[in-house]
Amino acid sequence: MLNFSSAVAIIDLFENIDILLLIMVRCVGFFVLLPIFSGANVPAYTKIAFSLLTSYLVFSSGIVTEVTYDPSTLGYFYLLVIEFLTGFVLAFAVYIVFMAFYMAGQIIDYQIGFSMVSVLDPVTQIQVPITGNLLYMLILLTLVTTHGINHIIGAFLYSFEKIPPGGANMLANEGMLNMAVDIIVNFMVVGVKISMPILGTILVLDVGLGILVKAVPQMNVFVVGMPIKLLIGLAVFIIIVPIFSTIYENIFWESYRNLQNFTEVMPP
Repeated sequence: MLNFSSAVAIIDLFENIDILLLIMVRCVGFFVLLPIFSGANVPAYTKIAFSLLTSYLVFSSGIVTEVTYDPSTLGYFYLLVIEFLTGFVLAFAVYIVFMAFYMAGQIIDYQIGFSMVSVLDPVTQIQVPITGNLLYMLILLTLVTTHGINHIIGAFLYSFEKIPPGGANMLANEGMLNMAVDIIVNFMVVGVKISMPILGTILVLDVGLGILVKAVPQMNVFVVGMPIKLLIGLAVFIIIVPIFSTIYENIFWESYRNLQNFTEVMPP
């Protein structure tokens, strides 16, 4: 039999089911795009179950106690949309930073001759560059083993204190728009920086091959150059792999700051 406290908790839950649903919708919007959870290999039922568990923890913590909205179906539906977009935007602040590894992999593959070869990423279900897929998987593995995903989820839960359900300013928010532009620009910069060692090495190699062709015109630079680029590119890649722990640390804290910054600018 249920004791008195359990019965009170269940009654309180059903009396505030509208608040719990709003919290859950924000959680669904967040986990649907968050790295690790966003992959198609993660069943939808798992995402919903995890969102429901997280939303119940937020509700039971007492962070969200009341919600003000137009007491109509349209008014409540508007809040549901706002909450989903709030979670989605917060997840985007994290997701776009980790996508820089795909961009870096695309640049690296183009330089060493892998640009014509792509693989199906089981996480995103799209064709991705081989090197980019390898880098992304390494970073996700590091994110899990270092418990970085726990910090990101913790920062997301903090958003309920700063942004109550329905309290996000999604329209005409100049600060959020400027921050989104900065994140996208920084995403491109980070992708180029990650690929810079191989990019610079291949550039020097191209210059050397150009000089060699001038000295030996009868040499077929395409036949000789492609295997050399591939071997040297892979050698440089193996050499720089140990420094990816430092790269991961910078990427993680940047994504964490992005999530916090969006949490600060989204309230009206």
